[in-house]
Amino acid sequence: MTEMDTWPFSLPPLATEVGTSTDALYTPPMETQFDDGPSRVRRRRLYSETTRKVNMRLTRAQFLVFHGFVNDTLNGGAKRFSAPVRVRDGTLGDRVCRISGPVAERDEGPTSTIAFNLVVRDW
Repeated sequence: MTEMDTWPFSLPPLATEVGTSTDALYTPPMETQFDDGPSRVRRRRLYSETTRKVNMRLTRAQFLVFHGFVNDTLNGGAKRFSAPVRVRDGTLGDRVCRISGPVAERDEGPTSTIAFNLVVRDW
């Protein structure tokens, strides 16, 4: 097994980003309907994943690091990585993460604001 990439130290930590949120604290169970009898409900995965919405303001230098990390290190966002995130009890914990979907960027002169969905395993 290969070593997992980690969130760059030169970027603001994901753990302390203000404004992270989620629309669902857990993945809803899968439900199968039957013609007669009750429906069957079961978990979708053996582990839990929670999608957190992240917004970050980055300097130009930080934006270049982030862009290189996502495009080169994560192969266009396809790979997972390890990052410190704030977990449910408010403490920091290293978790396996991945970026889901597109990353939005808003150019604000000397800074850029980026927004993306961060999927955190066992959040």
